[in-house]
Amino acid sequence: MIRERGSMEMLEEGAHLLRAAPLGTVLLYLIGAIPFSLALLFFLADMTHSPFAAEHLASSSLVLAALYIWKNVWQAVFAAKLYEIVSPGGGRWGSLWRLILLQSALQPLGLLLMLPFPWVVAFFRNAALFAALGRADALRLARKQAVLSTRQNCGVLAIVALGALLLFANVVIAIALLPQLARSFLGIEGDLARMGIHILNLATMAVAAALTWMAADPLLDAVYVLRCFYGESIATGEDLRAAFRRAVALVLLVLVLITAAPPASAQQRGPDSAAPAIDAGELDRAIGEVIHRREFTWRVPRPAGEDPQGRWVGWVRSAYDLAADLWDLIVKTIRDWLRQKPGADVGGKDAPVTRRMLELLIVLVVALAVGAAVLFFRRPAPVVKAAAVTAAAPAVDLADESLTADQLPESSWRKLAEEWLSKGDCRLALRALYLAGLNYLGERGVVSIRRWKSGLDYRREVERRTRATPELAPVFTRNVAIFERGWYGRHAVDRETVEAFAAGLMEMKTYAERP
Repeated sequence: MIRERGSMEMLEEGAHLLRAAPLGTVLLYLIGAIPFSLALLFFLADMTHSPFAAEHLASSSLVLAALYIWKNVWQAVFAAKLYEIVSPGGGRWGSLWRLILLQSALQPLGLLLMLPFPWVVAFFRNAALFAALGRADALRLARKQAVLSTRQNCGVLAIVALGALLLFANVVIAIALLPQLARSFLGIEGDLARMGIHILNLATMAVAAALTWMAADPLLDAVYVLRCFYGESIATGEDLRAAFRRAVALVLLVLVLITAAPPASAQQRGPDSAAPAIDAGELDRAIGEVIHRREFTWRVPRPAGEDPQGRWVGWVRSAYDLAADLWDLIVKTIRDWLRQKPGADVGGKDAPVTRRMLELLIVLVVALAVGAAVLFFRRPAPVVKAAAVTAAAPAVDLADESLTADQLPESSWRKLAEEWLSKGDCRLALRALYLAGLNYLGERGVVSIRRWKSGLDYRREVERRTRATPELAPVFTRNVAIFERGWYGRHAVDRETVEAFAAGLMEMKTYAERP
């Protein structure tokens, strides 16, 4: 099953991708963003304050437009470099002139369509990425990837917008307070400090907005690079191949370091080389000074004298001697087992690394690599513990709308349904059976349980993930309709309704467990 990543998870992966990017890759973005930002700030200040702005409006606008294209071209190159990090060799560089022409024709249209539609934002960023990667059908691929995971895209834009708003407020506060702090602590009183609250004008707001944009825009580029990578991986499996290539490279590197490490050997002296003369008295004096230091006195043996006697002392000494002999025996057995067999063609028994040692190290490295791969590719275990939740089952309020299906296992939901059905409350029993069905589908990976999801969201998710068993989706749709008529509508819920829902749940499990 393809696991849909959440908005916060995509933002975390994007931030990690930015941290993993080399400094040169980040500089590619700044090469385009800094000149355009400075030119835009100058243009705004000139057009709002200069009395002769109309005389050079055309030339200033032309320069600003050229720098806007410059910024978009370097931003596309920056996104392509990020794509090469997550998928080495996954794309080829296209023609620079084709990239410039596409950015010149497409990105100004993005300024005209500044609408709060997430797929529009994704389309223009995806088009820049695929154009830089040299894809012949860049616009078609950009449109295809823009409509994937719309809910995730909306969440990413909403979180980034909220974070950008908070960052903008912090930058504005810093601009207003820094001159006052400099005057208070350093005695520096300039024009900015004398402006007071009037420092918060159009120019400073524009500077704060530019700094906020330069901080949030690379994160969005990284997120949309990951969206394109994971979107294409649905059909190509490139994410699995990239992870496999990284694991193989790591294993090969470890094997090369183990097998290619030369044995340590003493430096060879020439026949004519002579050892330097050493003063014996000076050497004894230096050794005496060293061994009398406090950090080495614990190594000095105790002075000769009568040893302590007694029964307990003898027992302790015997136990210590027995443990020491046992440890020596274990060490000797392992050393003999690792020693080179007679007649082997690599090294001898006194070799620093014998064949058996090398084989053992290779086995350990392969075992670690396999274990890491299993931990990387295995599906996450369910968070809810059945034993822990069963004890808390009587305290569950089935009338609470914030209740989710993953708070109890399926057996506990069925038990609650039986209890409320025996009490005559068929409506709560129907709710318990509905949560039991969602928990069953969630355990099998058919749906991902979220508090904000509605019945329509779960229906679409089941239809998308059960194409191999098309009989399951209609049964689930029918059960959702029964539940929503009884829980949200005005239809009365009786025992027959609950039994019909339970029969549909059993039919759904039959289809889901079909091999």
